[in-house]
Amino acid sequence: MSRHAPHPRQLDALRAMHGADVAVEQEARPFDDARQIARRYREGGYCDMVVVAPLSVIAILCQEGINPLQAEVAEENDRARVEFFGARGQGFRFIRFRRIKRLVLEFED
Repeated sequence: MSRHAPHPRQLDALRAMHGADVAVEQEARPFDDARQIARRYREGGYCDMVVVAPLSVIAILCQEGINPLQAEVAEENDRARVEFFGARGQGFRFIRFRRIKRLVLEFED
């Protein structure tokens, strides 16, 4: 489950993790909050989640017992190696997926 369309190299990485017959379903509907994400994930019967979200949302997903994948990417200036562009036009390339096991937010005023 992912809100964003995966890049072909990301699909390859997911196939290596989950098998050649992996299917990625996009959840394009907007979310109201992290608990709604968790609810849709469970109701959909998904086996994994790729998340691009604020840290506070990821922290709640982990508290809900969901350990999503996060795509590690690197900023890329070589146009021949750019795989996708960010919101401000900067180029990126996919490195790997990492599983988020726990997220702790510690604040100071």
